[in-house]
Amino acid sequence: MNANDDRELRERFAALRDEDAASAPSLSRVLRGRTAQPPARPSRWIPVTVLATAAVVTAVVLVRTLRGTGPSTEDAIAQATSLSSWTAPTDAWLTLSGFEILNSVPSLSPSSVMLPEASSAATAPGETR
Repeated sequence: MNANDDRELRERFAALRDEDAASAPSLSRVLRGRTAQPPARPSRWIPVTVLATAAVVTAVVLVRTLRGTGPSTEDAIAQATSLSSWTAPTDAWLTLSGFEILNSVPSLSPSSVMLPEASSAATAPGETR
């Protein structure tokens, strides 16, 4: 940028400031303007609407519960059985050739864990027994 560019930018910003100042109200007019309005009172219909909605929901739940629209015990057991035997179609992708996933959790027996035995003569300095 050179000095001409800076002068041109200053002139353009000055023109914008003058344009904004011409359309802005005076400070005294703003201060004389509207006073703060008290907050509007909440509608009296809101609690009535909430209570009516709660009553309708309660009635629908009670009607469905009393009518017994749920599945029978036998149907629920059959559905649970079918869901428990479901396997994902992508389970076959988990099987890698030459790699078998263990079907059980390995256990540690006392013979597989060898703890070093502490000799009574070897004590660290400052250690008491």
